[in-house]
Amino acid sequence: MVTFSLILLLAAGAAAPASAPAQAKLVRLDLPAVVARVQSRYDQAKDFQAHFTQNYSRSVVGRVTVSAGQVHFKKPGRMRWDYDKPEARMFLSNGQFLWLYEPSEKQAFKQDLKTSQLPAALAFLLGKGRIADEFEVAWSSDARFGRPDDYRLSLRPKQPQATYKSIVFVVDAGDFSVRESVLVDQQGNVNHFVFSDLKINAKVSDEVFRWSPPAGVRVIDTGKLGKP
Repeated sequence: MVTFSLILLLAAGAAAPASAPAQAKLVRLDLPAVVARVQSRYDQAKDFQAHFTQNYSRSVVGRVTVSAGQVHFKKPGRMRWDYDKPEARMFLSNGQFLWLYEPSEKQAFKQDLKTSQLPAALAFLLGKGRIADEFEVAWSSDARFGRPDDYRLSLRPKQPQATYKSIVFVVDAGDFSVRESVLVDQQGNVNHFVFSDLKINAKVSDEVFRWSPPAGVRVIDTGKLGKP
């Protein structure tokens, strides 16, 4: 199961929009300039939607799980991930609660955003925060991800995080959109998201983020687990 914090973290990378046409001849920029361009792109985004594919590699067993679906995002702090492969699932942040709905299990997990402990990258989703303030940024030499002309940014949190160790953002050299997010957790598992068919400032409806559990669905409040 994809955790709340993991999805929110990857969404911060996905939200950098693709809106400017690629130039015929690209000038390679230095690291601070690339980070600034990515930040600027994200700051200009009010909403976005895209198709995603996810490859989750477990280091211990060497197994790869492939998933796919659609994601919608809208500031401040709203997003929805609808998985259609390998099975239907829905993850939703409506600005007040986090929901993970598993139709096949007839259950939904709920968490209050006020009490949840989320990674620093959630600040970008909420319309605040800057990459350079939260992460130590360097070039990544990992050629497994992206295309030859892409910029690859290695991000390590300045404050240690329990849920992840590092992130790679694959940045398009023409429009500075983040095309891929690669997260490595503390156990060495790799979660690789690729985004396509991005549409930025597409006037995503507020109705997308309104959801209630269907009749017969068991609701599990994760904020109360383990409490007397």
